[in-house]
Order: sequence, then structure tokens, then C-alpha cells
Amino acid sequence: MARRRTPSGKQFRVALLIETSTSWGAQIVKGISEYAQQQNQPWTFYIEPRGRNEQLHLPMGWQGDGIIARVTTQALCDEIVAAGVPAVNVSWFEFSRDRLATCTVDEAQVGRTAAEYFLDRGYRHFAYCGPLKRPGYTDRMQEHFVAAIGAAGLACACYRSRHQGLTPKNWQTELTDLGNWLRAQPKPIAVLSWSATRGRHVTEACQHASLSVPEEVAVLGGEFDELMSSMSSPPLSTIDVSAREVGLAAAARLHRGMTGGRLPKRPQRIAPRGVITRQSTDMTAIDEAMLAAALTFIREHAHEPIRVDDLLQALSLSRRRLEQRFIELLGRSPAAEIRRTRLSRAERLLADTDLPIPQVAAATGFSHPETLTRTFRRERGLTPLAYRRRHR
Repeated sequence: MARRRTPSGKQFRVALLIETSTSWGAQIVKGISEYAQQQNQPWTFYIEPRGRNEQLHLPMGWQGDGIIARVTTQALCDEIVAAGVPAVNVSWFEFSRDRLATCTVDEAQVGRTAAEYFLDRGYRHFAYCGPLKRPGYTDRMQEHFVAAIGAAGLACACYRSRHQGLTPKNWQTELTDLGNWLRAQPKPIAVLSWSATRGRHVTEACQHASLSVPEEVAVLGGEFDELMSSMSSPPLSTIDVSAREVGLAAAARLHRGMTGGRLPKRPQRIAPRGVITRQSTDMTAIDEAMLAAALTFIREHAHEPIRVDDLLQALSLSRRRLEQRFIELLGRSPAAEIRRTRLSRAERLLADTDLPIPQVAAATGFSHPETLTRTFRRERGLTPLAYRRRHR
């Protein structure tokens, strides 16, 4: 990115009113910092460690040039507007609509991405677990997830908690309510939860209700959070919501306002990068036992140099029968499924580790690094190294 000069070498003072206790908030702050460091004169920041549900405010007597904030209350919106400096909201709440510029995750696309992810894995039953009651918030993730499922000719059940916040007194009640609701749904079922924290609530409710994850209930968090995902049992799959990219874009938008440009009122929405698959969804929901066994074999052996012949031998099936059922139920061949599984694992290793490309190839069943590179170019349109750079 080219450096932009500030007027007369001015060092901008920017207030960041964003929680730092979640991966989402921390990555947004990281993106803002990266943008600021690229400028001719680095910015100085007001920022303090904050939790997600804390009430954020500008410090008493603060004098600065711009604000980036997660605006979740009308009071904070009014306070920022009264400050009279350029400001950008990174929240899904709409208290600041028509008053502040907005740059945030594309919540609608998160819902559509989740629907595509589950439909691609053969699920026929779906559910959505929304947030706790949040005054002033409109849940577009639910709206677009349900619409995408409906466009496929299927239905989606939706769970809404009766609680506005969870306390030691009502936590057990919430687990019981959610567990009973999940138990009453048809199985196997694919559940999108509003956030990683809410996804952890779902996996705990499944344990409470003696439901297996992912065999009976596959759970996907609508927002990535490393801590909440790892604390879930089993570890939670989540949508990678491009928080760092939101930070970069929000900083660029604020910079435009601080250098005399007009801040557009039309919201800028950043698309998610995809799904980070972990154990909570690592299963394909197919009713037919033969195909389920075939997919399990592929999942367990994809890191080895297996071929379709190995699959036929392990399951004692004819090639014709196996090919027919894969095409009928998945829309792809056994060879394509082996390739898809390997690519998915290679993507995770490229995004989450620093393993050299030869080791990534060896760990995902590709015979040579060149084979991995050719497959990546054909299937993803870029090299493994380019994929790693894009998703870091």
C-alpha cells in the first residue's frame, strides 16, 4: 500500500473504543495499527483494555482528530457525534446510521457463507441460535442464513433465548432450555450460532442434553474467536470474519475524513474469508451408511497418498456403485472428494501454521509439493504461498 502524507506532517491522534478481549476486536485493532504504521507520520492512539460488554466512553477532556468505535449504544453514538471529529463505526448495531460512517463485517454474507458450507456437506435439517436479547440490534445473519436455506427448498428452525444476559442464576436454565430445544429437532442437524461464544453455549447444551457433536448436531460459530473456539468441547468451527481487513478499511476511511475528505454514509461491508473447520462440524451429514463410511475413510486417511482404489478395497464396493452414490448425493466423484478434503486441510495449515510448503504437501497427502501447487492453481486460482499471504 502506498504511503499517504498527512497535512504538514501532522501526527493524528485517534481514539479506539473497541474491546480487546475478543479475537474480533483484537484483529480490528491490529488492522488499524498496520494501516497507521504505513503512513508518513504514524498515528498516536488512545486505547485501553476492554471487555465486550463494557460501556465504552471517550476519556474526559480528550482532544483528538478521529475516532474508530464499536458503537453499541445510543449514548456512545451521541457522545462521538458531539466530539465533532471524523469517526467510523465498526459495529453491526445501527445507532449511528446516517450520523457516522460505518465499516464492518458483511453480516448478510456471513449467513450465506454458513448456509453454503452446510449445504455442501449434505445437511437437510438446519437451525440458528441467535444472540441473547440485544436492544437496538437487527440480526441480519439469521435473516440471510434462513433465506439461503429456504432458497435450497429447505427449512430452518430458530432459537431465541428468553434472557438478556447470562448470570450464575439463569445459566443452568439457559442450558436446559437450549438443550431441550435441540433435542426436539430432527437429526442430524446443522446449527449456525451468532458468535463463537454462542456456539460454545450450543456445544455445552448438547453435552447437557446428551447429544453428540458433530454426529447429531454440527455447530458453527458466526464469528471467529480463538479462545471461545478452543474452550468449546469439541473445538468449534467458526466463520473467519476478516476482522483485520475491517480494521484496515476502517482506518483508511477515517484517514480520508481526517485529511479533509468527505466520509461516505453508505456502510462499507467486508466479506468473510471463509470457514475455519474444526471438530464441531467435521462430518458430512449423509443418511446412507455406505457413503458415510466412505467419507469417514477419506477424512481419516486423506493425509496419506490414498486413491479411489484404496477406498474400494476398504469398503468392498464396486467402482460403479461408489461413483453413482457420490454423484447422486454429493454432486462430485470420490476422487474429487479426496482432493477437496486434502485441499481443505492444506488451506488450514497454510493459514494457521508456518510449515514450509513441502511439509504441508506431505501432511495432506500430496505426493510432491509440485502436485500441491498444481492442484491449488487449478482449484483456487493461486499458489499455496499466495493463499498463505492472503489469509494471514
